[in-house]
Amino acid sequence: MKNFKIRKFILIISSIIILVLSLTSCTKKSDSQTDNKNNSENSQKLEQKTNSSNSQAKGDLQEDKVKSNDTYKNSGGIEFTKEELESTAKIDFNTPWKSSEDGTYSASIEGKGEDALEEGQGKIIVKGKNKIICFQIKNNPKKSPRFVEWADNENLLVIIGSSSGTVSKGGNLYMLNINTEKVYLVLKTPSDKQQIMSVQKNDDKLNLKINVYDDDVYNKSHVEEWTLESFNTNLNKKMQVKDSNGKIILEI
Repeated sequence: MKNFKIRKFILIISSIIILVLSLTSCTKKSDSQTDNKNNSENSQKLEQKTNSSNSQAKGDLQEDKVKSNDTYKNSGGIEFTKEELESTAKIDFNTPWKSSEDGTYSASIEGKGEDALEEGQGKIIVKGKNKIICFQIKNNPKKSPRFVEWADNENLLVIIGSSSGTVSKGGNLYMLNINTEKVYLVLKTPSDKQQIMSVQKNDDKLNLKINVYDDDVYNKSHVEEWTLESFNTNLNKKMQVKDSNGKIILEI
């Protein structure tokens, strides 16, 4: 009888030990699964965050590049409308015609007289072999082309200033592509008292005549000769503007 009780006691103890071991194993397995799940979720979150940061960084880089290009190649607020005229269209009250490098086109300013000094907004007229194209400044009647010169066979250097007023003898320098209609601000003078009157291209240099007012009431003025160096129609180089003594006035 005594031996029976001992065997029964041992059996009960063994059962308890097995149950405890079983519960411990299940708990460890559950904890392991939970840890694996948490690790997986953390890895996914980290990957998503990294991808998001990379995408944002890439987007910021592209945006900075666009801003940089927009800053360097901008229209200065000037836009042109483009209209094709009849081949028989009469052009009068205009500046002398100037031919492109290969002679394909010729350009003139219509509506402001021979020297483009008359009141009102002028239009740029470009004549080709079989067509005549009219370019007019868009939504800004206070501005007008004052001088044109060819940079190559499709880009016009255009000085744009006030369309009226006796104190305006010139303006700032722009470039108009007659095929794409894109406008770029090439040179804005450091002061409103400095106005570009004419431009002449000489290889990679632009020779400029500048009217400089000497007083605040724009009564007295003198003319200076500046040079813009390292010019090309892609506007992808740093350019320097120098006075007649070779002193750097500004860098673009």
